[in-house]
Formats: sequence, C-alpha cells, structure tokens
Amino acid sequence: MPDPVDIIVGRNVRQFRALRRVSQLELGEALGLTFQQIQKYEKGANRVSASKLHQIAVFLDVDISALFEGAGMSPFGSRVELSPDAYALALSYDKLNSPAGKEAVKTIVTLMTGESAETTA
Repeated sequence: MPDPVDIIVGRNVRQFRALRRVSQLELGEALGLTFQQIQKYEKGANRVSASKLHQIAVFLDVDISALFEGAGMSPFGSRVELSPDAYALALSYDKLNSPAGKEAVKTIVTLMTGESAETTA
C-alpha cells in the first residue's frame, strides 16, 4: 500500500509536469529513468529519492517544497489547492512588474467573478 505522502508527491509531480507540457518520457530521459518509472512515481507506487526529487524540481523549475504541497508539511499552514490553469495564472501574475498591471488584473477578475473588492484583497 503506497504511503499517502508518496501519492501526494506523485500527484504534484504529474501536475507540474503537465503544466509545463512535459511528457513522462521527456522527464524520464532528463532524469535517466524510463517513462514507466515516472508513472510509478506519479502513482505513488514507488518512493522518489531525495536526489531525484531535487532533479525533478530543478527540471520542472519549481521549488522542491511545492512537490509536497498538500501533505500537511508546510511551515506556512494550510494552502489552497490550485488547478493547473489557476497555478499558471498565478505564476504569470507574480511576473508582472507593474503595480498598476497587477491592480488591473485583480479588477478584471473581480468584475468577472462578481466578488466585491474587499473579498479579493
């Protein structure tokens, strides 16, 4: 029976891999593994070693702690689970250099969702 943390890590690897449009084969080749091994990691059937976790995080350009998201191990308390699209949007938002641009995005989202400005602040 897979450990719940291994399942969460595998799910997060799959999510970030898909978000970056990287196939299991491509990730496997980058790590010197078969795509079948990547499948086993993503299903939580096989535990990922610390060195492979580091390689995965570097290759997918994510903080290694993001691979444990949802495992209840965050020093920052509970986090919100995001869809791949929401995560991509959040990454793009963080890259905006203009405070006015960020405000414009927040205004658009607020208007489209019908939320009040106080709820999104």
